[in-house]
Amino acid sequence: MLSEAIRTESQGQRGPTFEVFNPANRQKIAELPIHSPQEVQEAATRLRLVQKEWASLSFKERANRLYKLRRLMLDNREKVIDVLVSENGKPRVEAAGEILYIADLIGYYAKNASKFLADQKVSLHLLKTKRAYVAFHPVGLVGVISPWNYPLILSFDDVITAMAAGNAVLLKPSEFTPLTALKMGEFASQAGLPLELVTGLGQTGSAVIDAVDLIAFTGSVSTGRKVAEHAGRLLKPALLELGGKDPMIVLKDADLDRVTDGALYAGLFNAGQTCISVERFYVEEPIYNEFVARLQTGIAKLRQGIETAGEANIELGPMTTPRQLEIVEQQVEDARAKGAKVVAGGKRRDDLPGLFYEPTILTDVTDDMLVMQEETFGPILPIIKVKDAEEAVRRANQSRFGLSSSVWTKDTSKGEVLARKIEAGSTVVNDALLAPPLAMEVPFGGIKDSGLGARHGGPDGLRAFCRKHSILVDRFQLKHEIVWYPYNKQVARGVNFVIDLLFKRGGK
Repeated sequence: MLSEAIRTESQGQRGPTFEVFNPANRQKIAELPIHSPQEVQEAATRLRLVQKEWASLSFKERANRLYKLRRLMLDNREKVIDVLVSENGKPRVEAAGEILYIADLIGYYAKNASKFLADQKVSLHLLKTKRAYVAFHPVGLVGVISPWNYPLILSFDDVITAMAAGNAVLLKPSEFTPLTALKMGEFASQAGLPLELVTGLGQTGSAVIDAVDLIAFTGSVSTGRKVAEHAGRLLKPALLELGGKDPMIVLKDADLDRVTDGALYAGLFNAGQTCISVERFYVEEPIYNEFVARLQTGIAKLRQGIETAGEANIELGPMTTPRQLEIVEQQVEDARAKGAKVVAGGKRRDDLPGLFYEPTILTDVTDDMLVMQEETFGPILPIIKVKDAEEAVRRANQSRFGLSSSVWTKDTSKGEVLARKIEAGSTVVNDALLAPPLAMEVPFGGIKDSGLGARHGGPDGLRAFCRKHSILVDRFQLKHEIVWYPYNKQVARGVNFVIDLLFKRGGK
């Protein structure tokens, strides 16, 4: 049985360990092994043995295993949410949203994998004596290194997609939030899926890259560069989804009720710790003051703290890591020093026990401030006044990031024209935070420093974990092709005749 070869936990903790803390109260909640390179290689060896069997299953058989994983996750929904909230700190409704996404993802690829990975027939424009098609094969063993901001989504998005394509997966979750992945690993084992988990720090992640055929990494630009360099030395493909600095362009004719609510949600969801959070606001001058005033009113109503069980009584939880809290503080202080005004928030919550930072609005912001240049990953809303839409687009495109973006206007035709001008992997008109969670059919990924090769959603998301195989078949099996040896004057005349026939008289 395939499931008998799957393991999700270390066999004892004989070596070094690391600790996991609840960011809302800084209490220790787990101690886990730092898996060695040898242990990582052993896990990879086991996975390679079962991958061939997994790939030989029909799409329907693989789908049934994935559906079993979904049933187990949904049947244990509250337990998964408990674990996720304990290690990440987000509100339970946002944790439930991660379950919603993964449940939908499983269904989407379980239903569509056979269609997306079917042989693609190709019509040849020149070699009419051949027929051609492209086949999609699993790459074999996929390594996934996931971040801490979405412990379920950003671990199991790649895991499920890679497995649906016929691969086995070696997962190394973030050392800050590994417990959700371990819980899901238990379900994957019960479902007979080709998945193993290893836990640890940077050395463990490096060993994963060494052991696999393709690496999928989601995280910071700095770490992404290291992953790319490591994979490049080994000539292994790397799918990199990295940071964002997503702009929101608000035109003077925007619906201020909608755009204000959208800005608060898109900028502060998950305490701003989202790669597609809005981190830069460009607002046309005629509505700038009213927009800022509405944001101040709205942000004052948001509740931040530790959620009471079963009450859904907060909108914002803590930052997840101490380092990320320090980055937010540094960016706000840099903005203050360079002339920005803090019109809401602007400091750590000393009245709460965990890693809390107040939701913050910054005005009089300039492009030279760190908060406009570097990824923030925190509950900060920096706002710049612009003269017109053209200035907004120009300043939005000055960033080295290019993940997501949004344009807000009642004139949707104008919004679409502006959307095409923004340098980003995706743009939404009059909404945000849609790609990929609620738009599974469209490809999602970044450009510039926001990513390389990674695409989620649609056929592209599944095919990213496959190798393309072009197959050509001779249709007529003639005794001899005209261009085969031996060369002679007749062959030369024939080649020149074809050239003249196709191109001399302006053929296209």
